[in-house]
Amino acid sequence: MKQNTAAQTLLTICSECKSEEKILFVTDPTSYPVAKIMWDATEAFPNRSLIMMDERTMHGQEPTAQAAAAMKAADVIFGCTKFSLFHSQARKDAVANGARFVNMVDYSPAMMEDGGLLCDFEAVGKICAGVAEQFKGKKTCRITTAAGTDFTCSIEGRMPYPQFGRSLQAGVSSSPPDIECATCAVEGTANGVVYIDGSIPHPLLGLIRDEIRLTITDGRITAIDGGAQAKILENLLAGFHDPNVYCIGEIGLGLNPMCRLRGSMLEDEGCGGTVHLACGDNTGFGGTTKSPYHIDMIFKAPNLWADDEMILKDGEVCKK
Repeated sequence: MKQNTAAQTLLTICSECKSEEKILFVTDPTSYPVAKIMWDATEAFPNRSLIMMDERTMHGQEPTAQAAAAMKAADVIFGCTKFSLFHSQARKDAVANGARFVNMVDYSPAMMEDGGLLCDFEAVGKICAGVAEQFKGKKTCRITTAAGTDFTCSIEGRMPYPQFGRSLQAGVSSSPPDIECATCAVEGTANGVVYIDGSIPHPLLGLIRDEIRLTITDGRITAIDGGAQAKILENLLAGFHDPNVYCIGEIGLGLNPMCRLRGSMLEDEGCGGTVHLACGDNTGFGGTTKSPYHIDMIFKAPNLWADDEMILKDGEVCKK
């Protein structure tokens, strides 16, 4: 029953699918159980289609040519895949052609049972819009936590990016249940120490059990210290052989109170009471650092100021 409720939320509140529209599910073997839940929930939609393809090996990799062609012809696309299609050219071409894209990367059946999909998207969306307003025109950002994080950067000239988890107009993409407001550190300005104690949604890491301490100097991660998971992160970044992967860009404020940290990308990034910093590519957030990689690192209960205005206190939004 809850799975059907979550599916209906995705079909209505998050995408406003209409009975005559061409609905497309793109999936792979890992994510097929979730795609099947969505398929069963769309029995009344006569123009639904499902494409199964081999799993991609990294986020942003292009789908098969058949899937890309179907995406370009669809009205609404649900990307039920292990690795995200969000940064693929196929997704960009489809939304440029008027499709609405709903990113369901790394979903599990458990996410359809409880968690972020059961939130009040409209109410949380208003909070998200309010947070975005607070960031407008600000020049600096500071973040601290009881765990020891003390981070500062410039955000001057960087617009906020509210993400509401809803694709309601042609050409819009979303990633429910991720409701967040993001901004971007100006290149070369981030400094401080950050303790990652929440999640790094990558297959090698997930929920954080060991200490991970990042030293950030002039916009770059210059040291990674801590336990076994810190070593995994250090080796992961080194293995990309891309100096830009060490650059700090996105600063994302998770705002969905129903999300919980579970090692899954969209649930974790949107988790209320958290902030995530991302290293690597930041061009989607108004930055200039290009990289094939984008790694989100989530920590709990932050205090966050934009200039002298406190936006988060112990992870809670100050103005609602």
